[in-house]
Amino acid sequence: MNLKKLFFLLFISIYGTALAQQSLNAYKYVIVPKKYEFLKLEDKYQLNSLTKFLFKKEGFETLFDNEVKPKELANNPCLGLVPKVKNNSNMFTTKLVIELVNCKNETVLVSDEGKSKQKEYKKGYQEALRGAFESITRLNYKYNPSEALAVAVAGNVPVKEENTIETVKTATPVTVVKPVEERQKPVDVAKEEISETEEKSTIEEIQNTNTHTTETPSNLLYAQANALGFQLVDSTPKVVYVLLKSSRKNTYFFKNKKGIVYQKNNQWIAEYYDHGKLVKKVLAIKF
Repeated sequence: MNLKKLFFLLFISIYGTALAQQSLNAYKYVIVPKKYEFLKLEDKYQLNSLTKFLFKKEGFETLFDNEVKPKELANNPCLGLVPKVKNNSNMFTTKLVIELVNCKNETVLVSDEGKSKQKEYKKGYQEALRGAFESITRLNYKYNPSEALAVAVAGNVPVKEENTIETVKTATPVTVVKPVEERQKPVDVAKEEISETEEKSTIEEIQNTNTHTTETPSNLLYAQANALGFQLVDSTPKVVYVLLKSSRKNTYFFKNKKGIVYQKNNQWIAEYYDHGKLVKKVLAIKF
């Protein structure tokens, strides 16, 4: 290898590390799953507890996904990352990789592969996880509120920052090391407009239908404002519904199904058709 190639590879390595560090610095919380997909039990081999410990040691605010979220995180889900551990093990070697996923289910960072030759499962998995985490440690994470604000603006999440004087108007894109899914395409406002006649017809049709099933309130959903209304995300976080504004107060249309969401007696009610049957559901929504 000649000197030019060596300098080029060195530059790429340093530049890539800087971008990855910048992207991690935009996140304050790590929400650790209580169970990983490749294991049958919660916190098997104490792998989930070890994940939480390692991220906390790096300076992240950490919690399990079944814990009550801090108010800041509940209001701004995009401040958090969810670690996913991938098992690439074979008969002789335990191999684990850590992926960090943001509020839009995009992979922000993929760690190096951690390996272990330990025969005992617990020791092998824990050693491999620590090995994978070394590449995250090398990034020297430090939370940066200004980068977090840019990420939240890009995700249409209102962020309340103390001592923030200027409003961020243009969001700086987050560096994604290995994207899993394509970014959500912007909604075409012109195509999503609903005429008043169609709106009135849909609402009256639903309200005049007597045959329906009623479901109890679902898990808490967080409303994120956008140009057309709101998108409702769960604690994963994942977009569950997209709501479009109507001319009626506290009444919204579903974007991809025939139905409405409206407020009645301080409750948010969803009514929509599912295979020809009208379903009525109480939604727990936090605006």
